[in-house]
Amino acid sequence: MAEVFAGFVVGYALALALSPMAAIGIVRSNDRTGFAQRVAPEGTNVVALAVVLHFAAMLLFTALGMILGMALAGLEDRRPDGGLGSPNMLYTLLVVALTAVILIPTIAVPAVRRYALAAGLIFLVAFGWAMPWLAEAA
Repeated sequence: MAEVFAGFVVGYALALALSPMAAIGIVRSNDRTGFAQRVAPEGTNVVALAVVLHFAAMLLFTALGMILGMALAGLEDRRPDGGLGSPNMLYTLLVVALTAVILIPTIAVPAVRRYALAAGLIFLVAFGWAMPWLAEAA
């Protein structure tokens, strides 16, 4: 059960940290991409956009964290050795593969490549390494 709660905590922390950065990034890229112009037309309040993004990110990242927490709990029963800086190497490899599946299509778009790589690295560190250590400390 500690693994699921650790996933919830890490997911909520990601939602808190990434929502304002995503809102600022969308508003700043408003003049370059059509997507940003549709999501945040000229004159959009960054705080209002951050609140909407936070609500969506909170639901998405906490649910994903709880699902990954259940996967970690299932893999903890098999107790594979640690590796890659994590107490559970098999789980960390699962998160690396999930990140690659999500990240590879997004880096094909040059306008979001830098942001996608940064978000993928943050996702990988938070769910791949911080979550197993947090669950083990609980």
